Amino acid sequence: MPRLFDDGARPVQHAMPTAPSGQGTSGHGPSGPGAFDFGRPPFDRLTADQRAMLAGALDIALYPRDAVVLCREEPVDSLFVVLRGSVQERRGGEVAAVHGPGDRFGLQALYGRAGGKAGGDADAEGTAARRFVAADECVCHLIPRAALEALAADNPEFGAAILGGFAQRMRDLAVERSHREMAALTMARIRQAHLHPPLFVDAAASLREAAEAMKRNRASSVLVRGGDGRTGILTGTDLRDLVVLDGRPVSDPVGPLARYGLLTLERDDLLFNALVLMTRHAVRRVVVTENGAIVGLLGQSDLLAVLSNHSQVIGVQVEHATDPADLGRASRSIVELIRTLHATGVKVAFIADLVTELNRRIFRKLFELLAPPELLANSCLIVMGSEGRGEQLLKTDQDNGLILRDGFTCADLPAIAAEFTRHLVAFGYPPCPGNIMLSNPDWTRPLAGYKDAIFGWIHRPDEAAQMNLAIFYDAAPVAGDPALLADAKAYLLGRLQDNQMFFSQFARPTLSFDTPSGLFAALFERRRAEPVDIKKAGIFPIVHGVRALALEKHRTETNTVERIQVLAELGALDRKMAADLIEAFAILSTIRLKARVDLPDKEAPDEEGAELAIDNLVHPDRLGKLDRDQFNDCLALVKSFKELIAHHFRLNH
Repeated sequence: MPRLFDDGARPVQHAMPTAPSGQGTSGHGPSGPGAFDFGRPPFDRLTADQRAMLAGALDIALYPRDAVVLCREEPVDSLFVVLRGSVQERRGGEVAAVHGPGDRFGLQALYGRAGGKAGGDADAEGTAARRFVAADECVCHLIPRAALEALAADNPEFGAAILGGFAQRMRDLAVERSHREMAALTMARIRQAHLHPPLFVDAAASLREAAEAMKRNRASSVLVRGGDGRTGILTGTDLRDLVVLDGRPVSDPVGPLARYGLLTLERDDLLFNALVLMTRHAVRRVVVTENGAIVGLLGQSDLLAVLSNHSQVIGVQVEHATDPADLGRASRSIVELIRTLHATGVKVAFIADLVTELNRRIFRKLFELLAPPELLANSCLIVMGSEGRGEQLLKTDQDNGLILRDGFTCADLPAIAAEFTRHLVAFGYPPCPGNIMLSNPDWTRPLAGYKDAIFGWIHRPDEAAQMNLAIFYDAAPVAGDPALLADAKAYLLGRLQDNQMFFSQFARPTLSFDTPSGLFAALFERRRAEPVDIKKAGIFPIVHGVRALALEKHRTETNTVERIQVLAELGALDRKMAADLIEAFAILSTIRLKARVDLPDKEAPDEEGAELAIDNLVHPDRLGKLDRDQFNDCLALVKSFKELIAHHFRLNH
């Protein structure tokens, strides 16, 4: 719908049909200020009648300098073509491209979101989301989706030119992301894989004793200490062949029968090298050493388990799942994917994008397996909190809900909701302490019920109401009809008024937890510094402070970094502070993830593939010097940001 300026940052958009091209040979339309240039490819392929149809469907939008023309959180129904001025395409705060007169953009927003199932999903590149910002005052033609699709159907040559190139670009981006991720996985080290403890027997031990040792230790091989200082190996397959096929007495010693000249690799060698070695020598295991000593055996299945933790492999597992057990196996693979990507230096923002996408696929598929078609068509499954913001790295507490279409009922809904929650718990997503889950009827109700709740959260705010409002503001659609969530969020933003007291109360939790300063001086005074809750001290103040500023501006973005970027563009946040906050948020998130992935052996999960513990404590004495310095700097910045929030919302008055 046409919009007028409301805060100096949004466009004036009004219908202004432009005349079709004349019949001259140049192919250009009239030279008026709003004329569309039909001489530019691929629009020069349109017939006169098609040009007339397009001209009648066009809108014109005017944007002031620094206005956000397009971002991923906003629904879009048009292709943008620059008429005057220029538009910057920004990714993660950096300018990736500049679009000038005649250039077009917005096809990805129209068609690049998996059919619009999840408006908050990561963009097609799996990296920082894109946003288009007016570099100066500019004017854009808007081609409605319906007109674009009608022209493409009526003129296949035009359709192939304007849509075919986009489809190929999306395929190229998917391949590029896959290659980037696979490159990281092939750089994984042997120490990231599960190693079977070495099981030794003396050369004088009998075949029976070797078999008993394997059974007792659930091993598939033994290492044989030879009398000459050599070490050999005897596998279960060797035992079978020697005893069953060759008829060897089980009392024969293993020393002469073992195979010597072991294939060995160092623990810090590449997994890819282990794969090459196994393939070259047609073996299923290699011996792993560290500083010359044998520390374990790497099996082929364990190696492939790490290399197969590729997001596309997990995605295929999800899509082909026929029951919740299949989804559980895919969910457990995500943990190893996180470990591998982190260990190979992949940035935390990329990991979060990937994990968000995979988690949402799992949630969507689980709901589709449990819900009948009529429930899917008349509801919207939503995720909230860090999952809704696209910032979840570890499997934190469940925060989900279901919005039902008004008037729709489902007799089996309580049982379906309970099953959904139960399966997620089995997948490793702990129950929410605040009971914000599908199994709670307060979070599985009609749209009108959500609107009533939103009204109460805004107009009768207490601590619980503010928490509910905050997490719902972060909500993103996962399955079903996303229009139901869009309707609820529009109601939320529409009910907000310029009420300083409300926004002050909403922002106050930013100051709830202490952020220590001079943290690491304790390392020089005591042998062991007290652990710090990195979420309370650093991450939450950034997330909620930014959330409060975004809510005050009635913004629709959910991701914290995107909120920071748009607040800077609107002038609501100093650009230097915004850049520093983005960097600090990435550093704190990385340190938090590293603290879980790099647990000391005594604290690490006992079982391979076990979930990463949800513990936000960071031990200063376990951080390297660089991490300590960065952590200290980040906490100092968070203190400054909290002071900014306190001043802005008058929390000290």
